[in-house]
Amino acid sequence: MEEIYIKNFFPKTINEKGIFITFEGGEGSGKSTQIKYLSNLLSDQKIEHIITREPGGTDVGEQIRKVLVQGNIKKLDSFSEFLCFAASRREHLKKIIFPALEDNKIVISDRFLDSSIVYQGMVGGLNLETILQVHNNFCYNKFPDLTLILDVDPELGLKRKNINTLIENRFESFENNFHTLVQEKFLELSKIYSKRCRLINANNDKDFIFNEIVEHIKHYFTSH
Repeated sequence: MEEIYIKNFFPKTINEKGIFITFEGGEGSGKSTQIKYLSNLLSDQKIEHIITREPGGTDVGEQIRKVLVQGNIKKLDSFSEFLCFAASRREHLKKIIFPALEDNKIVISDRFLDSSIVYQGMVGGLNLETILQVHNNFCYNKFPDLTLILDVDPELGLKRKNINTLIENRFESFENNFHTLVQEKFLELSKIYSKRCRLINANNDKDFIFNEIVEHIKHYFTSH
C-alpha cells in the first residue's frame, strides 16, 4: 500500500482538543482488524492515540462487559442492557475518553453510543428519546467526531467470528433475523447522522477496506 501521511488529513484543532473516532457495525464486520490497522499507521507516524472499546475500557466497564457479552441471550432484556451500557459508558468517558482528548490525542473506540441506538433501540425496542435523554443527562451528551460504520453481510460476518469458539458470544448467538435487522438499522443510522457517519463496505478484502477507511478519514477531516 502506498505510504499515507495521515497526519496531514487532520485539522489544526487536533492540537487543541483531540479527535474522537468510533468504529461501528454488526458482528464480524472487522472492526478490531481495521482499528489495529489504523493504530499501526498512526504509530508509524508518531501520532498520539489510544484504542478503547465498549462495553469496557475501564476496570468497571470490563466487568460489565462480561455480564453483557457472555452467557444466555435471554438473561437481560434490551432495557436492562442499555442501563448496563450507559453505566459503562459514563465511566468510560470520565476515566478514558475525556482525559485522552484533553491530552490532544486521537481516541479510537470499538463501539460507542451508536451501538446502543441500534441494538437496544432500533432493534430492541427502547425509545430513541429515552436513550438520548440518558446520554444527555448522564453521559455528557458526547458524540464522536467521526463514525465509521462497517457494513457486512450478516452471514459472512458470523462466519468470520466462528461463534462456536467464542467465549464472548451472547450477541452472536441471536437468530439470523436479528443480525439482518442490525445491519438494516446501521444503514438507517448512517443516514440519520449523515454529517458524522461514513459507511464502509466490509464485505471486501481487509486491505481494500482499510484503504477505503483512510480515504473517508481524509475527505471527512479536510472538508471540516
